[in-house]
Amino acid sequence: MESKVDRIVELDIELDNYTDEELEEFGVAVVSLVDEPAIGENFHAFSVEEFETYDDYPQAARNNACRAVKYADENGWGDCGTQVGKVRANQLCSGEKLSRDTIARMASFKRQQQNKDTPYGEGCGKLMWDAWGGDEGIEWAIRKLKQIDAELAAFKTIYLISCSSDKLESKAAASELYCSPLFKKSLEYARKQVSDDQIFILSAKHYLTPLSAVIEPYDVTLKDMPSDDRKKWADKVYSQLEEQFNVNKDKFVFLAGTSYTEYLIPKFKYSHDFLEGKKIGERLEYLNQFYVCFNSVVHEFEFQKQQYQFSLDEEQRIVTGPLIIPNKMILRRNEDGSPYYVFFSKETIRKMAEKFFRLNKHNNTDVNHDWDITTNNTLLESWISESSFHDKAYKHGFALPAGTWYVSYRINNDETWNDIKSGKLKGFSLAGGFIEKLASEKLQQQTLNAIIDILKQVQ
Repeated sequence: MESKVDRIVELDIELDNYTDEELEEFGVAVVSLVDEPAIGENFHAFSVEEFETYDDYPQAARNNACRAVKYADENGWGDCGTQVGKVRANQLCSGEKLSRDTIARMASFKRQQQNKDTPYGEGCGKLMWDAWGGDEGIEWAIRKLKQIDAELAAFKTIYLISCSSDKLESKAAASELYCSPLFKKSLEYARKQVSDDQIFILSAKHYLTPLSAVIEPYDVTLKDMPSDDRKKWADKVYSQLEEQFNVNKDKFVFLAGTSYTEYLIPKFKYSHDFLEGKKIGERLEYLNQFYVCFNSVVHEFEFQKQQYQFSLDEEQRIVTGPLIIPNKMILRRNEDGSPYYVFFSKETIRKMAEKFFRLNKHNNTDVNHDWDITTNNTLLESWISESSFHDKAYKHGFALPAGTWYVSYRINNDETWNDIKSGKLKGFSLAGGFIEKLASEKLQQQTLNAIIDILKQVQ
């Protein structure tokens, strides 16, 4: 499937063409304690993408949607629902296959269940509830989303970094032996994305090399090898990866020169050469666009691995972390699976936070977006940072952009707390209703150019 990013969308909770009553449904409905913080999603595109779709929802869900469509055909939708809801009703009624993103939207519609008993003709509650599949459709979506995400979580992203000619003069761990600026910056970038056990060095002499492997300095490079030898080298590395990972499902990101990728990348189903076609200086500049440079004090606390995960006060059973970051591009999918990006502005985040408290939803939490909402956990603190480093979030191990919304919760549920301590739950996410509007033309062009630059590298 050809990747084509067609738009950048700003998410908001207020627009002039909505009534005050309609706007009440937009905003943060629940804070979710999740295994993978949504704001930590990698900004990557892959050369091959398969977006599975699903049509195993119950017949009752189809019947509910068809009932809503039939009523609307005879009486009109009136002021009920959005175009998305009407499309969803027709999809379900027709038995069409749904993408993971569509299923996620169905699951999130559970927030409207308090209105589901309002009869047709007396309001929008029951009509739109049925349009989204009714009880059976919503519950199926919640179960299906968990299943899909559990399957996706079973697969890994592996980073492969080429070695460098600049080395220490004595043996050392592979992560320290290579000392070129590009290698160091590539390794630092990779460590911002995954743990060390998912990062390997492509060594001309030692093939696939773990970061922890202690090796002697050597003077071997693929650039000096004939093409047949480079092919044999690539075969060896691939066989090593095949032994350790699922080469048909896992994703492999290359931060490497052409001599290392030429015969290796074509072997993979999911791969991405992050630096393809760029000279060394250009690669250094390019990597700078994708992460914040931390000073040595920050590295002492390994912030590069913890930027989105909870900070814990185990004695008080308090978790602190970022809820949403301003202007961070978040990948979404159209109905046909093609990608687009959404983001929240600083101003929208401020409005979201205020509305969160005004509507008394601040103690609403669930686990992994299961919409089993509880008010048992207690929000102790909420703030929007004014600086990356000169903010109290820094003491908790965070150095995210100004305008980031942070929260602290006391976890009163024993099972949830045990999942947090064990590392099963790692960070915050949010769910609610948001209005999509196209970003400004200037931002559209700037961001699309940056994304197209990446996509050109992986076509």
